[in-house]
Amino acid sequence: MSAPTKPWSLRRRLTSRVLLLVVGGWLATIVVSARVLEHEMNEMFDEELRALVETTVLYLDASGTAAIPRNIGVATGDGERVLRIVPESLPGGAQIPPAPWSALDGDGFHDAEGWRILRSTAEGAVIEAAHAVVWRREEMIEAASAFLMLVLPLVALLLWGLRRITAEAAAPVSALASAVAARRPDDLSPVSADGLPRELLPLAQAFGGYLTRIEALRRAERDFVANAAHELRTPLAAIRGRLQLSADPDTAAAVPMIDALTRRVERLLQLARLEAGVGLGSGPADALRVLRLLIDDLRPTARHPIRFDDSDLETLMVATDPDALAILLRNILENAVEHGSGPVLVRLTPAGVLSVENPTQATALPAGRFDKSRDSAGQGLGLAIVADLARAMGAPLEQGIAEGRARVTLRLPLAG
Repeated sequence: MSAPTKPWSLRRRLTSRVLLLVVGGWLATIVVSARVLEHEMNEMFDEELRALVETTVLYLDASGTAAIPRNIGVATGDGERVLRIVPESLPGGAQIPPAPWSALDGDGFHDAEGWRILRSTAEGAVIEAAHAVVWRREEMIEAASAFLMLVLPLVALLLWGLRRITAEAAAPVSALASAVAARRPDDLSPVSADGLPRELLPLAQAFGGYLTRIEALRRAERDFVANAAHELRTPLAAIRGRLQLSADPDTAAAVPMIDALTRRVERLLQLARLEAGVGLGSGPADALRVLRLLIDDLRPTARHPIRFDDSDLETLMVATDPDALAILLRNILENAVEHGSGPVLVRLTPAGVLSVENPTQATALPAGRFDKSRDSAGQGLGLAIVADLARAMGAPLEQGIAEGRARVTLRLPLAG
């Protein structure tokens, strides 16, 4: 079986992809801008070298003196920008200061050993002006950093605005999902389409149509079950009365079958009344008294002994309808007696916690309505009625089977 698909968020996906596209575009823009900035700054630095060489030539021409061999750091002692002047013909004993780069051939720009050099011959001198490539790169990085610092606030503002815009665009989807998720299982009213965009209107309208159809089907099912159960009660009672008057042993043996059929009809009627919300008042009801009456009624025909621990209570008032409480407790007890394989232990605490426990050969509880064990003679409605009634009464219910014992725990709401 394939693993379940992990749920994903439309808003998060839309936001992440838009942000990814925008950030990618900005990064590409920054990279291109950096390349353009590097090219423009290199041209500017080359213009600076050309201006320095031309100024030096003009100075030599205006001074009218022979060029003196020297290396001059344009920035004091930094060794990153160098102006080198060498006479074409050296006087006797003159020494040429060493250059940070190898000898150059010809005038013009040269790239050698980490330097960008402009060489020019004029006024009887060789003039070489150079920039260190490292210095150029550092200057370019500083300029790019300043540009980036100016752009980052704009990027942050853009990202914030995109998140807000995508959140507002996905708000109707989130509102519709929240409204559907917050609905009670029995709420089949149409979904409101107010404020929804055109893209979501067909979804809301189709969902509302499905709910209306489901409500009609449920109403028809409930009416059918209630009418059928109600109409069957009187004929079954009449048949049972006639069978009891007969002296035929075979006829008398059919009476328990009629009683079992009557109980099934009563459960169907209880289920229909529960789904219709009939008979679910707030009480109060004496849970101890109801339990004692039910146990006394079930003991004579029970397959296994029923032991009742009442915690020495004299009364226990709970906030629920007496008839609904009797239906709920009777179904719990009948299910334990019918499906268990040993004595039934019933315990009621002063806090309103009712537990019913007994041995069983079953390994798991029925999965749903009309689901029953292999040896059951019922229709699988008992636990369904118990679960629905407990939910309607606001009484937390826990059911389970562990280590060969079935246990039902019901927390009844105390009155007052």
